[in-house]
Parts: sequence; C-alpha cells; structure tokens
Amino acid sequence: MTIASYVTVLRIVLIFPIVYFTSQSEEYLALLLFIIAGLTDYLDGYIARKTGKLTSMGALLDLLADKLLVCLILIWCVFLSNSILISIPAILIISRELIISSIRQFLVEQNGENPIKVTYIAKSKTTIQMIAISFLILSPEMGAIFNTITILLIWIAALVSIYSLFNYFQSYRNYF
Repeated sequence: MTIASYVTVLRIVLIFPIVYFTSQSEEYLALLLFIIAGLTDYLDGYIARKTGKLTSMGALLDLLADKLLVCLILIWCVFLSNSILISIPAILIISRELIISSIRQFLVEQNGENPIKVTYIAKSKTTIQMIAISFLILSPEMGAIFNTITILLIWIAALVSIYSLFNYFQSYRNYF
C-alpha cells in the first residue's frame, strides 16, 4: 500500500470515533475529526499525484472511503436528529451516492475501465456535503437559528447531489 492509501484508510477509520463522539454529545471533537477526515480526501489525491503512485486500488479505496464517510455519518446524524426535514435530503444524498457507485461498477464491467471522470460539479457537491454534514454534527449543540441553517444546507447539498447525478447521466448516456 502507498502512503496515499494509508491516508485514505485513515478517513475510513475516523468514521468510528466521529460516530462515538457525536453519540456522547462531544460534537466539537466529532467535528474536528470530521474535518480531518474531509481533508484526507484532498490529501490522499495530492500525495498520490506528487509521488506518481496513482493506482486503481487507491482510486477504488478513495471512492469507498468517500461514500462510507458521507453515508455513514449522514445515517448516524439522521438517527440522532429524528427529523423528517433531515431524513429526506439524507436519503436523496445517499441514493445518489449508491446510484453513481453502481453506474461506475456497471461501466467497468461493460468497458473494462471506468470512463467517468470527476467533474467540477461533483467536487463542488462533495464540498457542499462536507459543510452541510459539519453543520449537522454541530446542530444538537446550537439553537433554533443554527438548526434552520443546517436544514437549509442539507437540502442544498441534496439538490446539488441530484443535479450532479443528472449531470453524470447526461455526460455518460452514450455508455448505456
């Protein structure tokens, strides 16, 4: 395994203490770990490019780590919030992540490689999701106004996620 792969594995490992600290009402510590996990998403790619160690295993691990971080933390926050206003956008975000992962797998099986390239919209989607989830992690500690902003952000993240999904369908429709 490369250094970049170890950084990616760290992102997966950090999910467990994030869940633990949110369940123990240690939101600030959970947020700090979530931010570190989010930064590893950029760091592993940077290290892989700088060292010239881009591997298909590393790319797959990175994809898995991204999906696990977003989906598991979202599911946990939905569980803790018990709010339909958070549950619906979370379901939309998670559904998009599963659909895109399935499409990638399908295309790899059909073409022998993944023709899907990460777009600016997809990178923006990830950033917006990370911000929204950060607010979601902190939300139990804050007041009503912060909670309203959190709900708005999670809905924006969901809408951008759905837009990104349709963007992928549009870009790769010829492969289906």
